[in-house]
Amino acid sequence: MGRGRASRHRDRRARRRTLGASGAGDRGAVMIPTVDPYPAYRALREQHPVYWDSDLNAFLISSYAEASAVLRGPGWSSDPNRNPALAARFDRAELGTQALRTTLLTMDPPDHTRLRRLLAPAFTPRAIDALHPRITAVVKAALADLGTAGEVDVIAEIGYPIPLAVMCELLDVDIEGAQLLRTETPKLVGMLEFDPDEEAVLAAEEATASLALHLLPILGDRRHRPGEDLASQLLCLGDDGEALRLGELGLGELGLGELGLGELGLDEVLATCILLLTAGHETTANLIGNGVLTLMQHPDQLDLLQRDPALIKPAIEEILRFECPAKIVGRTNLVDRQLGGHAIRAGQRVLILLGAANRDPEQFRDPECFDITRTPAPHLAFGAGPHFCLGAALSRAEVQETLRQLLPLLTEWRLAPGAPAWRVSDTFRALEKLHLVSA
Repeated sequence: MGRGRASRHRDRRARRRTLGASGAGDRGAVMIPTVDPYPAYRALREQHPVYWDSDLNAFLISSYAEASAVLRGPGWSSDPNRNPALAARFDRAELGTQALRTTLLTMDPPDHTRLRRLLAPAFTPRAIDALHPRITAVVKAALADLGTAGEVDVIAEIGYPIPLAVMCELLDVDIEGAQLLRTETPKLVGMLEFDPDEEAVLAAEEATASLALHLLPILGDRRHRPGEDLASQLLCLGDDGEALRLGELGLGELGLGELGLGELGLDEVLATCILLLTAGHETTANLIGNGVLTLMQHPDQLDLLQRDPALIKPAIEEILRFECPAKIVGRTNLVDRQLGGHAIRAGQRVLILLGAANRDPEQFRDPECFDITRTPAPHLAFGAGPHFCLGAALSRAEVQETLRQLLPLLTEWRLAPGAPAWRVSDTFRALEKLHLVSA
């Protein structure tokens, strides 16, 4: 795992992300800028809504109609084993990706159908409503001393701490566990990139091992002595007495033997917790950061929202559409088919550009306009179809409460001079930093 090779790999990826879109006649790579990808998205959507990118070895889908057809339609796989390149990527890591293999993100029916059915009761609107007092308390604590020095980094002080604190509260982890989550969770996100380098893979593997070593004994105890936490709820789902062999997860060396489980196995509960700590945490953190930035950049909409807090829910939907916190969703085609005038063979990969689809004028009126009073239309920020994000209601609840408490405070702040610092990422539309200063 030479550091030089990993460094060159990162440099190549960084160069790809900072260039403009290739010309209309170029059938090679499409380069999407990090800071403002939307002109490139628009050009791609208008000229090649389904585009073969030879560098990525995948079709890029930028139109809403085709994106929705893939997400909602049959014959598309989320399983990395269905694509040789993805399978090789996951095989580069062992323990770190074994947990990721058993999440809803990487499953197809019937396994996906079974797991989603079992997990769904913990994420219904009623279940999320019951969590509201705890979410409210977490947000209040996070905002208590906000900006006492006359400056605040929304990402470091609000965006990342609040979703992580909510997860610590929902999982009822101790102080040691909370500190471990704060340290290890950021390392897991690298595995969600389109093409992670060796360092990111190793970091994710080590972080997952650390979390598993800490969480598995806790989950085993909660199985026999359940509490009011989310992990206990998940462990109590199902009742067929299935036993889990931890060796199947690569964790046999923990010496925990076999544990009697419900229909939802301990490996699946662990994987779900890790998924919430990675994709769930990252999406919510990005949504908070993107939301604050977008509102500050559109003072008329911020003023409207401050005068009428009842608009918070539609405002969140418009933020999700306008600055989608995830950039891409990948699928592997399972059958030869036509899509957008292109022949796509079984086994070929497609990448859905969510930010492009969510600004498609065929679906949204004045899509480049940020309008919190927009007539609702189904955006794709949380996906669609069988893989629609199960944690969407939880993410929305966290952001809704954060904005509710934060809105009165934003009158005292303005954006710091300089351009926002966007993070270089294939997968996430995420801010590295977002500084506000006293108005």
